[in-house]
Amino acid sequence: MLERLTTFGWVVWASVVFWSLVIGVYCANASPYVTCDCTPPGDAVTGFELEINGAAPVAIPTFTICETETPCVAPSYRICWDAVNLGLGPYSIKARARNIWEVSNWTLPLVGTKAAPSSPLLLKIIK
Repeated sequence: MLERLTTFGWVVWASVVFWSLVIGVYCANASPYVTCDCTPPGDAVTGFELEINGAAPVAIPTFTICETETPCVAPSYRICWDAVNLGLGPYSIKARARNIWEVSNWTLPLVGTKAAPSSPLLLKIIK
């Protein structure tokens, strides 16, 4: 089939292949993120801590923007943690903010289950 394409056909075919690859790579890199609302500016937040599945808290830097969320205006910040590293199965994530004096109380847990998709069913060839 490829040997019978005209120049225009080659351009169309190459464009479809190119954009399919670009979109595929973009979608493959899109991860779920744990985020929150912007902190009040007067809180002077310097960072966050996450507790994941009851493990020791992990320090998380502050961000003013996270993916498609509306940006915060400094000195207001938010969490933007890539959840791609969560293991399969149930999870529980709590967060708290810190400044130079104290840490806040823990949030209520964000709970859910990370699961792999099912395999496609009944593969077949059609014409």
